[in-house]
Amino acid sequence: MTDQLNELERQVEGGNLFAHSTLTEHASRINEAAAIVNGLVGLLVQRGLIEGDELLAAVDSVRERTEQAGHHAHVGIAVRVEQEVEEPEIDCEARLPICKAACCRLHFALSVEEVERGGPLRWELGHPYFNRHNADGYCHQWDDGCGIYDERPSVCRSYTCADDDRIWKDFDAMELNHEFIDSKLSGERGPIELFMDAHRRA
Repeated sequence: MTDQLNELERQVEGGNLFAHSTLTEHASRINEAAAIVNGLVGLLVQRGLIEGDELLAAVDSVRERTEQAGHHAHVGIAVRVEQEVEEPEIDCEARLPICKAACCRLHFALSVEEVERGGPLRWELGHPYFNRHNADGYCHQWDDGCGIYDERPSVCRSYTCADDDRIWKDFDAMELNHEFIDSKLSGERGPIELFMDAHRRA
């Protein structure tokens, strides 16, 4: 059953990667269409066929109504581009009793390479391509410590909480930002992840 589930997950990942690549291609076409429309509008204004201020007011009005209605198009996916990084010096051991590894409850995008090679870090099927979280709201590789510390991704290697006001109200005084952590890092999971967890426990 476990092998079948893993194969199903692999197929879902591959299918989603294809689908999202196609969506990205369509987004490029939309950008091209927007460039054409903007060019046409600019030409109409230049020739005095429409008033620029009147057009801008109409566009702003439509944009505001679209935002209020929640109808803005958004694919909601992300992938990370790997970069050479320097690891900051943070005494995590001294802070862990206070922060409870809050940074390991943050979401970040995986790289294309991480998605395609099916490495130790998996992505949330309902939230592509962000790192998967466990039932406690932590990265799924966290279990009282990072399970892939020596091969953790560059985004983890380069991260520093020293200037992250989501984690600390006062870094030096070790005063946590409880409001953000409690409201934004609640560990709520989507139905797809809950389904996958239920099958793993079966």
